Amino acid sequence: MNKLEHSKQSLRSGELKQITEDILKHMNVKADVSVVEETVGEETVLNVTIEGDDLSFLIGYRGESLDGLQTVLSLILNRKSGMWQRVVTDINGYRKQRQDKIEEITKGYIDRVRFLTKEIEMPPMTSAERRYVHMFVSAYTDVVSESVGEGASRRVVLKPAVKKPPVSENR
Repeated sequence: MNKLEHSKQSLRSGELKQITEDILKHMNVKADVSVVEETVGEETVLNVTIEGDDLSFLIGYRGESLDGLQTVLSLILNRKSGMWQRVVTDINGYRKQRQDKIEEITKGYIDRVRFLTKEIEMPPMTSAERRYVHMFVSAYTDVVSESVGEGASRRVVLKPAVKKPPVSENR
């Protein structure tokens, strides 16, 4: 990243922090906001962290309010700047806790697939949660995953991996 790109990125980080603080102020929420840039592969992600007391209403049921806040922040920032930037928002470490919980649930389903040797459907999840499950399952060679369903009932199905027969070298 050259100096001009870096200064634009820093400007966007500062702007995103101000937007977040303004939204929280309008909601009469007292919280500490920080924005950290993180490079993931070719993409730069702006991570917004909100810390404070009694913010569970901002997280909502299964993180739905948090996802909504993230969408609003992303839309405002991207419309203001005219260029797309990925924004990830977290409140009091909720996303990490949810990821750990999803890993734990997924491990249980993987064990069931291995024991029963048949496909098992997981409960409905958001697209981000399904994506995380797919990435997590990809580390296992004996289980594969795929998403099925539509809308709010979209879910991940875990299946035993089809073992390919060894290739014989008969000539």
